[in-house]
Amino acid sequence: KLQADVAITTPKYLGKLMRDGDIIPENLRVVMYDEADLALEQTPEDDLRALFSDAEDERTFSRLTYVVGATVTESLGKLIVRDGILPQGKSFIATASQFAPLSTSDADAASGDTASETRTASLKDLGLCLDPGLRHERVVVPDNRGMLCLVRMLRKELQEYDEAVRKGDADGSAARTQIQRPRVVAFFPGEEEAKAAIEPMRDALWGEHRLCVLLPNIGVNPLEIMEQFKSNATSVMLATPNSVRGLDFANLTHVYTMYLPSDDPREYLHLAGRVGRIGQMGSVSGV
Repeated sequence: KLQADVAITTPKYLGKLMRDGDIIPENLRVVMYDEADLALEQTPEDDLRALFSDAEDERTFSRLTYVVGATVTESLGKLIVRDGILPQGKSFIATASQFAPLSTSDADAASGDTASETRTASLKDLGLCLDPGLRHERVVVPDNRGMLCLVRMLRKELQEYDEAVRKGDADGSAARTQIQRPRVVAFFPGEEEAKAAIEPMRDALWGEHRLCVLLPNIGVNPLEIMEQFKSNATSVMLATPNSVRGLDFANLTHVYTMYLPSDDPREYLHLAGRVGRIGQMGSVSGV
């Protein structure tokens, strides 16, 4: 009905699009759920049943379904298979180390030879993981010293970068090509905390870092903010977990979080996972 080849939506509007006939499930050739752990959780069961009905006579075309995310875990995988989102016998698992047919039998998965074309993958292959080259540090300070500590760490990293560049220039070596100027995302637990940090951080880092803020209700076009960060017009982005979830920022060197989501390891993985992605060079410290 929309006369479009690709429809991009969120769980909030998916049901309405289907009820209004803008999206006709039986005509879909590809369904892709990005950030699947959160998106599937937010999609009502009736909408999931309408979208993923596996009855052959209810589909006009064959269907490819992709479930993507850093936190697609074994437990979530079991629910996805149970509900027919990934049909048994027709699904594959792709991780950082393998691509193989999905087997719901652990015995079948364990019996496959790694060099064999018949190797299978199990839902147990899904798990929370980060780039093993990342370095994780926790700094414990009094409640009123967190901002001061953040500013000092940002300055220290910038100083180390400048010293490395000077050393590379003096040596005439290629070391300079192996490092990059610090580019940082700093996470705050909520919008109020992020907004309150804007002016103090701008004053403290004046002339050293240019700041931007990516928040849904800040009154600035978020696409403009992201473009400024992408083009190096700014080098430190203040954000909340929800405002950048799923976004990929090239050449990011550091992630700082002003809180520790100890009750939900998935959230920490999403925060830390903004750095250490494919194609990122890393900081002067190599982390």
